[in-house]
Amino acid sequence: MINRKKILLMSKISLFVLVLLVIIAIIPFTISKYESNGDGHINSNVAFYLFRDDYLVQNVNLSSVDFSKGYYYLDFTVGNKKDDKISDVDIHYVLSIVTTTNLPFVYELYENEAFDSNGATNLINSSNTVIKKDEDGTYFQTFTMDEEELLFRSPKVNSYTLVVYFGDYYQDSKYQDMVESIKIVIDSEQVID
Repeated sequence: MINRKKILLMSKISLFVLVLLVIIAIIPFTISKYESNGDGHINSNVAFYLFRDDYLVQNVNLSSVDFSKGYYYLDFTVGNKKDDKISDVDIHYVLSIVTTTNLPFVYELYENEAFDSNGATNLINSSNTVIKKDEDGTYFQTFTMDEEELLFRSPKVNSYTLVVYFGDYYQDSKYQDMVESIKIVIDSEQVID
């Protein structure tokens, strides 16, 4: 005798499997009807960061200096614009002057003013001066200025004048064979908020 309950159960299972196979077969076609592809082209501008590697360190050449004047000055600028190009990002930078301590020179730095004008402010002082010895035993004197900000929407150029006073030391024979190294370093970074 055939059990009706078993046949009915087998029929329901077969129908369920058949419906499931039909659904699986239809779904990929249904999804593909609502799928679209397109090629896009984004014309984006890359942020222009004005500081280049060859700007960041400058050595001061004292070989052609007229020591009889008693001082030497060097004018240089740091800015966020050059010609018609302006930096597209905010920039913070710290200016440092690094010297060896071979010769007893006096250093002064002026920003956006003439060094020989009355009331000109020397940026170098005891609070921003550090003398350290490196691993080779050479002493370096570093003058580190406060951080400056150059905003990308505001073209700005800071003019600096570094003044090195020789005094009477250049005439003393004990200093004749000594060399002083002077390096201007700009440590800059893009400001990311």
